[in-house]
Parts: sequence; C-alpha cells; structure tokens
Amino acid sequence: MIKTINLFSFIICNFIAVNLFSQDLQLSFSEHVPYESNYKAIRCINYKSGHILFMRKKKSKHCNIKVHIFDEDFKNKNQFNFIIDNEKLVGVRLLFDNIVLFTSLNNGVETILRSRILDISSNFLSPKNIFSEPNKSGYPSFFKLADESFESSFNVLVELPFQNGKNEDLKIITLNNSLQVVKEVYNKIEIKFESKRDNKLLLSNTGKIYLLKKTWKRGNNFYLFRLGKQIINEKEIKLSQRKIAALDYFFNSKDELVLSGFYSSPVRYNYEGFFLLKYDSDLQLIHKNQYALSEKIVKSFKSSKDIKETGFGLDKFMITDFSLDKDQNHYLLAEHISKVSAKKETFWLSKGFVVIKFNKNGNYIWGCPVPKNQKDENFNFIGTFAIKINNSNQYFFNELSNLSLRKGIPPEYGILNYSGTKNITFSESGISQEQPMAINFPGKDTEKYAFIPRQINPKNKESSYFLIINEKATNLMVGLVK
Repeated sequence: MIKTINLFSFIICNFIAVNLFSQDLQLSFSEHVPYESNYKAIRCINYKSGHILFMRKKKSKHCNIKVHIFDEDFKNKNQFNFIIDNEKLVGVRLLFDNIVLFTSLNNGVETILRSRILDISSNFLSPKNIFSEPNKSGYPSFFKLADESFESSFNVLVELPFQNGKNEDLKIITLNNSLQVVKEVYNKIEIKFESKRDNKLLLSNTGKIYLLKKTWKRGNNFYLFRLGKQIINEKEIKLSQRKIAALDYFFNSKDELVLSGFYSSPVRYNYEGFFLLKYDSDLQLIHKNQYALSEKIVKSFKSSKDIKETGFGLDKFMITDFSLDKDQNHYLLAEHISKVSAKKETFWLSKGFVVIKFNKNGNYIWGCPVPKNQKDENFNFIGTFAIKINNSNQYFFNELSNLSLRKGIPPEYGILNYSGTKNITFSESGISQEQPMAINFPGKDTEKYAFIPRQINPKNKESSYFLIINEKATNLMVGLVK
C-alpha cells in the first residue's frame, strides 16, 4: 500500500520540526551557519543531547577540519577550525561516551596513530599516542577505522608499509575503552602490494571482524578475509563467467554477510546484471543468485542506438544504498550520475535510478527503473537518498527539473525550497509512485535551500543526518530525520 504525504510544520525553541507521512517521522533543522564549499561533511554525531558536525577540507594532505556544535534544540553553541599541519586525518568516531579524533603522524622513522578527545565546551584535548609502526624504505603505514565499537573494544586496520613485488601484509589492533592496545594480530595475504590499496574493515552484529578488499586486474576483483586470527584464508568473491563491477553489503539478523551489486559485460565496464551472495561467519558461501537486467530496465535509460553503440549494460551507474526493511526484504539502489560538457557548458546529469528488491531469502522479486533528466551546475544537489521510516525503505530526490519552470517552484513543495523534494514509494509489485513534499525551509530573507542527498552518519542508525545548503552555497543547516 502506498502511503500519502501528511505534512505540517511548527516552530519550537527556534528550530523547525516537520511531520512527514503518517508514520510521524520528524525533520528538524539547525540554525544557519556559514558554509565553505571547499569543506566536505564527514560525520554528524548525536552526543550528550547535542549534534556535532565535522567537516574536512577537500584535497588537504593534512588534518584540517571544521567543527560545528549544536545543542539539543539545534542552536549553534560553538564552532572552530582544527588544523595540524604535520598529521593526517584518519577519522572521527563516537567511542565509549567520548568523541575521538584519530590522526596519524609520520616522523620519518615510524608512523604513529594518535587520538584526541573532544571537549564540546572548548576544543580537542591533548593528543595521546596509541600505536606506532616502523616505516620501511621510506614508506609509512596507513590506518583504517571500524565504523563503530563492539561492547568494550574498537578495531583498527593497520596497512603496513608498501613493498614492491611482495605480498601485502597488515595488522589488526584492538583497543579497549581506555583506547589502549589490548590485542595485535599480524597477517600476510596472498595478494601483491598495490601502491593504492582499497581495504574496508567490516564488523558483524556479533563483533566478528572481516576485511573486504578490492584490487584491479582486468576489471575489479573482490576478496574477503576473516581477521583477528593468526591464520586467515582468502575468499574470492566471484560469479559464474562475469566480473563484478561494484557491490555493497550488510549483516542480516542471522549475522550472515549479505553482498549484492552488479556485474559487467565481458567487453565493457558497465552494469549488465545483478547478483546476491550470502556467507556464514566462516565465510562459507550459503546462497548465490545472479540475474541479467531486464530489457525494460535498460531501455528506460538507453535508446536502441545507444545500446547498439555501447552495449546492453547501464553506463555510469553507481550503487548508493543496500539495506533491509522490517520484513527482511533486501533493496539495492543504483543511480546514474555523470559530468557532461556541451556547447561550452559543463553540468552534472542524472538519468535516474533503479531499485532491485529481493525477498528475505535473497531471491529476486522485482526491479523498477525510475528514469529522470536531472541537470544542475552544482553536484551538491544531484542524487537520490534512502531513509528507513519505521523500518520501511523510502527514497527521495531533489526535483531539479523544477528549476526550468517559468513560474518557479510549485507551491506544493513548500517555501524557500530551491528545487523541491520528492518522495518515491513502491507497491508490492514494484510500481513506483512519486509525491511532492511540502517542506518549509527556515531561511534568511529569500534564500532557498535544498538537501545534499548524502547521509552523514552511519546508515544503520535510527536517525539520519543530512546537510542542507542554500543555492549560493554560502549557508548550511543540518537536517535530522527520525
């Protein structure tokens, strides 16, 4: 059954809450603060009833972050820049009732992992050295953080120094709630070092640690490793005859690792079909399905001429969400995004997106294409974002086609809205329906605002944070959806 939109807004304690849908979802806005386009949001954390936004300077080789601190009513209480010229940013995490900034320091002899705890009334406290690893032939180590802690421990992947022609080696270190190293495990894997490594640390619902590794050799290659043991086995993630182009993952209620994504054609990197795999805690494959994209999906985005020239697959698509609903159905979202130069004009283009539904057993149910023609000079507003509403998956996008309307944004989208936001839902049989959302953004004078459609906190949380900026990209608000 498709839900209708029931929206109203009211002002409480200098912030706005908007009720969305019949499920009583609330959208709250922070006060406005200055926005600098050379900074990118990396995380927003709910902490001691407040909201802490962290932004890093783009293309900076060193730790250069901006911190905005809002109270429980989303009033701006403090903001500051934190710059360390000789240290690299590793990440920010909420750990054991503290917000912790992790950086790395290369002194030419060794690489040191450091931590600093945030005092929200002032700044970051003095640094603490956590771990050090000797450099080799001038090459440093790199650190990758788990997304969150498990019980009283937190894991960090140490990518050991590059050694040309040799097999890659690494360490996994475990920190206790005092941020002290309590366990250190070294492993060498049967994959040669690459100058740039694509490693991701995965943490299951029961605290098991895995490494998801991507390499490039005649296409993408993906591998899994169970970490935390002296002896680890490599598990290559592969399909019958086809190369995997991209994938995403989650752990289900049985603590099984579920992977889904798209495979490419034999002659071209694109999305020609999709798959779903399940692994148990020992990385034994227990479920495997793969399917070709339907003609309906492909022809929603490509003409017959395009198919003849570039093949049947979807070009320039990327995975942006893979998640569960309350009934354990699986949803895979991929969207088209490209940069186009035409007639001395450069703009960002999205031709739309596709949603694939699998049932709780991992079997394909339906695939629904949602073709669009979204254009904008600014990449900020391009894209689709998924939000879980009472464990039901909902999808939203900025309706950028409204920008070409002579009369401006239709009133049903609310006031001070740069483009208007639409919600799209799907019936049990995979039929899509779109509805405009009447969001009244709190603005200054006639400034208009829109969502940056990328969530800035981990997606497994009950609440979702987004940045909202004005059309001139000079002011921002934080939006909280719960």
